[in-house]
Amino acid sequence: MTPDLTRRLAGLAGVLLTAALASAQTPPPPPIDPGLPDQLKELKSLVNDSKMANDFQAIGLIQKLTADVEHRNPKDKERLAKALGDVFRTGKVRPPEKDILYRETADALAKFAADGGKELAKAFEDKRHKDNLPLLAHMLLALGRTKDEKQVELLTDTAVRSPDDELRAAAGEALGNYTELDLKVRRNTVKTLIREWGSLHQLATTADPTDPNAPIDMGPQNARRTLRAIEGKWNSTLQKLTGTSHSQFAEWQRWLNKNPNWTPDK
Repeated sequence: MTPDLTRRLAGLAGVLLTAALASAQTPPPPPIDPGLPDQLKELKSLVNDSKMANDFQAIGLIQKLTADVEHRNPKDKERLAKALGDVFRTGKVRPPEKDILYRETADALAKFAADGGKELAKAFEDKRHKDNLPLLAHMLLALGRTKDEKQVELLTDTAVRSPDDELRAAAGEALGNYTELDLKVRRNTVKTLIREWGSLHQLATTADPTDPNAPIDMGPQNARRTLRAIEGKWNSTLQKLTGTSHSQFAEWQRWLNKNPNWTPDK
């Protein structure tokens, strides 16, 4: 056997050994749950009850199905997330005073990472729930807990552009979960929040007109109301994303101007 052939065989043996070790270290996925399809049919039946009499039974089933999500087969996780998303889309729309089914479903979807993020984003944008602002805020907070990076744009846009202060506050708070986000995207998110905070601050500190006959400008008053709703939540998120401790807009603006290419403090 020539030295060159010996080296080649040794190299091939090393590759095969590495592959074997990697295969041994990667456990096989959990088996498919044969009972899941029937349980999902039961959930759909409970949700579709026109009298909404089975919501607490449905909640109990949801809690049972999602108690150990991380140990489910990936295909089962995908099917289950889709079924939970359908809770928002099917059946009679629960009024705000009876929306606990939706809130519990949102909390359950928060466990499903990207699968849950996709379904929560659909639910948030579903016109069936557009008038229930507290529920929409709850969905946004759950969406943040999925840490699904595909939803950062939705959360950021809602935080800076929504006409509803409650949603702006919730979206800003939800972004605080993304502490492992790509640094470039994280910098852009931080910059966007600080700039919008600055626009609101500038408007809120505009002096009121002294002429009693001048038309009333509601902009400063509305900006002050928005700031009261968002400042605490946004400030906490900025601290989490940057690892930097500031509490006032002027401090954040000064810090960002001095550190445009910041890296998070640990």
